[in-house]
Amino acid sequence: MKVENPCVKLCKFDARGMCLGCFRDKAEVKGWKRLGEAERGAILERIRPLVALHPTGNGSAGRRDKDRKRLKKLDRRIAKLERKLAEARSERARQTAVAA
Repeated sequence: MKVENPCVKLCKFDARGMCLGCFRDKAEVKGWKRLGEAERGAILERIRPLVALHPTGNGSAGRRDKDRKRLKKLDRRIAKLERKLAEARSERARQTAVAA
């Protein structure tokens, strides 16, 4: 059975060198691909209680999906506003050119 990578794409480490997203240490994160299935399984068993309790961990997949959708919606709104800003700037440039 293939052991899935517990990474949640929040790769920030605390003072002890533990990832704030998946609770692995730096060596475990860097060497994940080289570890055997048994070693990966042992790491997952060690971090499972931490992940289940943490709001950004794998135990809250529904919340991550909501956050992902919210961020996607915000990205669309930002893109729309950037287009409007570009149009306003070009309109202002045209008006400035005509007035000069």
